[in-house]
Amino acid sequence: MGRVGSQDVRERPDVAVVVAARAGDPRALERLVRDCLPLVYNIVGRALDGHSDVDDVVQDTMLRALDGLPGLEEPERFRSWLVAIAVRQVRDRWRSRQARPQADLPEEAKQEAAPEADFADLAILRLALSGQRREAVEATRWLEDEEREVLSLWWLEAAGELTRDELAAACELAPQHAAVRVQRIKERLESARAVVRALAASPRCAELGAQLASWDGRPAARWRKRLARHVRDCPQCLLNTSELMPAEGLLGGFALVPVPIGLAGLLLARSMPSAPAGAVGGTAHASGSVGRVAHLLGRAAAKPVSILTAGAVALAGGGALYAYTRPDAPARPPAAQAQVQAQVQAPASPATSPTPPTPVTSATPTPTPTPTAASTLVGRHALRSVDQSGRYVSEAGNLGTLGPVAATSPGLVKQEATFRFVAGLADSHCYSIEDATGRYLRHYAFRIRLDANDGSAVFQKDATFCARPGSVDGSVSLESYNYPGRYLRYRANLELWLDPAQNTAAFRASRSFTVVAPWT
Repeated sequence: MGRVGSQDVRERPDVAVVVAARAGDPRALERLVRDCLPLVYNIVGRALDGHSDVDDVVQDTMLRALDGLPGLEEPERFRSWLVAIAVRQVRDRWRSRQARPQADLPEEAKQEAAPEADFADLAILRLALSGQRREAVEATRWLEDEEREVLSLWWLEAAGELTRDELAAACELAPQHAAVRVQRIKERLESARAVVRALAASPRCAELGAQLASWDGRPAARWRKRLARHVRDCPQCLLNTSELMPAEGLLGGFALVPVPIGLAGLLLARSMPSAPAGAVGGTAHASGSVGRVAHLLGRAAAKPVSILTAGAVALAGGGALYAYTRPDAPARPPAAQAQVQAQVQAPASPATSPTPPTPVTSATPTPTPTPTAASTLVGRHALRSVDQSGRYVSEAGNLGTLGPVAATSPGLVKQEATFRFVAGLADSHCYSIEDATGRYLRHYAFRIRLDANDGSAVFQKDATFCARPGSVDGSVSLESYNYPGRYLRYRANLELWLDPAQNTAAFRASRSFTVVAPWT
């Protein structure tokens, strides 16, 4: 059934499996779910950009397919039929949400409409993406919602998971019209990739920086169009994007994002039939195995996320392994983490009192006492750069920056450079950093910004940083909780970003800060 060159021909259900599942064979039904669930999850997840409705839509798709399976007249067209169901369910979900005025939605539903768990993050973390593949995934954030449907299908076609005929059938288009839609999406994705590359450049183009003065840091199609025009006409930005490979070359053999174990268990529990009382032989065995697998997965799904750090279960009869390891788990266990925190020290000559400076006695804040395992960084502090004299982690509007602060600075400037360290919103062994107005330092599209806590799981992870030893004695570095290996640091323009570690002295200095007493 797979086209020549597909990376997953061996994983596509053959006609015999579909026919057996259609006749009610539990083992065939299990294999059909096992083989097709990752495909459906990736179509829906990318089309809805990780919206909280993803799991519901995946379940609805699979259950509708299983319910309609007895009436499928052409088993060889099963995949096309299944993909078409997924696309229709995505469309129905968007229509239902758009038809209901935002003002009528409950508060929790309004929060769900925000990008609280976008699929780009899931793909980057679970597939450990880097380089241009990572940039391509990040670029998908800049597309229109209605463009994601074709994007999700073309992405899987380029990865060898779908054929063009399957894509066209799912979109209910003739192949030539589907080709036009795909070409349009590819062009928009390429322009978004150029924007992502230009924004990440260090140093960044000064003219591009000026255009970003009113940008809130959230990727959006409107800003993609505006910034892409600049990138297209700017020699410096064009030079930064000149080595980008065509997206098709990056996506060949691109792995599917793993299905969360809880979703797999819930779906199996809802969709697998129980063995009839008189069942014998292989059918009874298969049904009993499926029941045990569903029960195990269901129990795992019910566990708190903090407990379910890793899970794996072999599905009966198929021999395939579904595994999910929480990608945002801290790099060290609590005991080791406490040990690292104990090593993160303030300057070698701490002051006897952590009182704020005054213009008369000092031009810089007094260093805080050395933290110990029992006395950590929790409390009010300022963060002074180890290599930018007189500059501190500060805020400019809602964006993080490295700003100059002195004893003679206005009160507002001092307030903007004073933060309260609290137990991490996502992990109490790390820290979240709050300003005087109650906003938290967090990363969004890898830019450090300040936002109010919206209560979402993604916000809590974005706003959690783990203390690591800095580049000099007594300094600290802040590593992202959900992007291990990325650190809060200043770039050449003194903006604060979350950047991947580099083994250079300059980079280590740019991510290192001395913890000193608060300015206010």
